[in-house]
Amino acid sequence: MKRLAYAALALSLALPASAGWKWDADEGFVEDQAVTAPESPQTADELAAAGEFSRAAARYRMLAEAAADDTAVRRLAWLRCGDALVLIKDWLPAIEAYDKFIALAETHAERLRAIRFQVEACIMGVRKGIGFDFFGLVRGSQWAAKRGRELLTAYPYEDWSASARLRFAAALLEADKYEESVIEYEFLLTDFPDSPWTPTARFRKGEAHLSQFGGMPYDPQPLADSRREFRRYLDDYPEGDKTEEAKARLGDLDELQAEKDWLTYKHYAHLRRWRSSLYYLKEIAGRFPRTSWAEKAREEIPSMEEKVKKLKPQEREMDAK
Repeated sequence: MKRLAYAALALSLALPASAGWKWDADEGFVEDQAVTAPESPQTADELAAAGEFSRAAARYRMLAEAAADDTAVRRLAWLRCGDALVLIKDWLPAIEAYDKFIALAETHAERLRAIRFQVEACIMGVRKGIGFDFFGLVRGSQWAAKRGRELLTAYPYEDWSASARLRFAAALLEADKYEESVIEYEFLLTDFPDSPWTPTARFRKGEAHLSQFGGMPYDPQPLADSRREFRRYLDDYPEGDKTEEAKARLGDLDELQAEKDWLTYKHYAHLRRWRSSLYYLKEIAGRFPRTSWAEKAREEIPSMEEKVKKLKPQEREMDAK
């Protein structure tokens, strides 16, 4: 009877959902607007068809654990469990469900399909930042980033790898992991130079460098790196979707750099280092003439030039140090 029950279960799981949502072997659960969801779902498939994915995932997990001596049922139940968990963004249990499916997978194509969805779950984990596995252990965004990076490194050239790496890099950027995000964008630009995602990666890499600058002690390198990426975007994709945004970012960079140079000028002025002060005022006016700081610099330059002229030779020598 037990074998018969498992056979019936396998047949049930193999049938497509009849309403609301259907299960696709490649894409998981996809919404089907052509039919009405079950009114009183009971089975795992009915719950999934009705969009009750949290309950469906729990039911699939229960079925997978119960079918200890039926590999076919366990394999399909773990796969559908992972798909349902992905839809409710329960990323860590989804990764674990796919791990169990991969251990039972019969073909390389099946494993690749599960790994693709695991990468998506890792991207969710980077964004959400915390998750609980089946045993209640807590994992965070750093764990998700490490696992995602391992998977993308192991499978760098699948048909989904480039777009997945782009989303992975974007998730790292959203999670304030700027340096890691820059690295992922660079991987994409190096490994997929002709990808349709390359222009977006170039632009976002500039934004990642710009974000590196925020909140840091004054270090001009992130600004220089960001400027280089936005200019490269404009050179390579003059008609690109983000051309105007790239130009606006360059304007923002000019404002930031001019502001930092203004603060440096104020620092030297406080120390009565007039020649150094004049140098930064002229830098602002000359390099960033369209910024709000340039007007202030132009107003200050005449009086600072007078102070420099009045310096005695000994004072000039001290000011130059």
